[in-house]
Amino acid sequence: MSTTPLFSVLIANYNNGQYIKEAIESVKAQDYNNWEIIIVDDASIDNSKDIYNEYSNDNRIKIYYNYENKGVTYSKWKCLEYAKGDICGFLDADDTIQPHALSLMISEHLKDEDISIISSIS
Repeated sequence: MSTTPLFSVLIANYNNGQYIKEAIESVKAQDYNNWEIIIVDDASIDNSKDIYNEYSNDNRIKIYYNYENKGVTYSKWKCLEYAKGDICGFLDADDTIQPHALSLMISEHLKDEDISIISSIS
């Protein structure tokens, strides 16, 4: 694995339009730059699509849609299916991460690639 593996940030969203921009911006503010965001929208009926449109020019942010509400578990599995990263991490649509979160998780993983789960509790 490279020293700068692709980190897939996975967001399953349902009607979190009031929060999701902050979640996306917290990923964009990372001090680690080799990331992608995979969003699976679970048939939201709020303003989530308007927020996604603001990021349509950023090819690191990929949006996929469930055309009927399937639930969070299904949507998270779909996120994993679409992810291209060497390392994946879930971010809830109504949460944010600190600017060094991805670099810390990458650093810990690179110390021992046999580690399967790294948590970022602060």
